[in-house]
Amino acid sequence: MKLASTLGLSVIILGMSGSLFGCTSESSPEPEGPVALTGQELSGNWVSSECEAYPNGQGGYNYLTRDFTLTDKTWTLDLDLFGDEACSYPLFSAHIEGPYTLGDVSEKVEGATEGQFGIVKNDWTAHDASMAEVFGQAGCGTGTWEVGQAQDVTKTGCIGVAHVVEQCPEEFDIVAVEGDKLFFGERITDMCTEAGRPAQLVTFAVVKK
Repeated sequence: MKLASTLGLSVIILGMSGSLFGCTSESSPEPEGPVALTGQELSGNWVSSECEAYPNGQGGYNYLTRDFTLTDKTWTLDLDLFGDEACSYPLFSAHIEGPYTLGDVSEKVEGATEGQFGIVKNDWTAHDASMAEVFGQAGCGTGTWEVGQAQDVTKTGCIGVAHVVEQCPEEFDIVAVEGDKLFFGERITDMCTEAGRPAQLVTFAVVKK
């Protein structure tokens, strides 16, 4: 089971030429190229505007919603995965926190900025008895899984989606902003290394509240 996640930011450039009170002999220099996003531009609460459907690699789909809260230095994600296309039957949820840094403009994805998103907290909660059983059989967490009870999976990972934090302390991603929409990179690679940084943005954006 794959979770889609996850960030893509297009460049917002605000510029003025001339003067507020009339023309002058001097003009502001034009930017030479795309400008990388800043943490201030990412700050805020960004949520799914609809139930998102992503291919699960097995001929079906994963249905989920995402709720991001970002400051200029930290990120938090509350992700809920559902068993139906209306996102009405919850299967499990994840609460992830960590620091992040932004880098240069992406050379592969127009309008995107590269970023590294650290993970210091990753709590999963089963909302369905069958999911609690799957988590237990997969060795997720360190205790017995019960419906509605969150467990930390940073030390064990979980079902190939959550990595052991010691082995993958951060993910290499891309972000882009278009108006009030925030895009992350498409999660189809192992993003624990620079080589796994996404080469395109996800279809679904999260919208600023």
